[in-house]
Amino acid sequence: MDAMIGPDGRPPVFDGAAWLSADGRFWWNGGAWQPVKRQGFRPPLALLGIFLVLGAGAWFFVTKVLPSTPAHIAVMGVTHAKIDSSTQVELDYARSTDCKDLTFEFVFYDKANRDVGDYVSDDHRNVSAGDTHHYVFYTFEAIPSSAVRFDAIANCHD
Repeated sequence: MDAMIGPDGRPPVFDGAAWLSADGRFWWNGGAWQPVKRQGFRPPLALLGIFLVLGAGAWFFVTKVLPSTPAHIAVMGVTHAKIDSSTQVELDYARSTDCKDLTFEFVFYDKANRDVGDYVSDDHRNVSAGDTHHYVFYTFEAIPSSAVRFDAIANCHD
């Protein structure tokens, strides 16, 4: 192999298994120079272990350390009260305790904040604690036309 010249123009080097070109890009298979296939990135096994530990730590932090936020927070009392028409009002209601027999009393006010009428619902509702319930009430008599807002007073008859 003294007269052998590699594809790079320099004498090849024997690495113990095959003859390699001096630049290390080719090897001699006995008949022709073949390109050396470079090994791809092969991460060490410890790197996989580090990622597993970090993933487990992140999972623990998100599920155990961070405070859990409730999906729905119910605002207690009457909310979103509005007059829909001359015979219809709607509202949302939530309470902290169960009530099996709930009625509402409505007091209507004009722009000057004067009482212009009231209505007591004859609907008896069942309310579970901590849940927001949406109610629509229809009156038999027309709501005073000067009414711009109302207060709804919940009465539990348990």
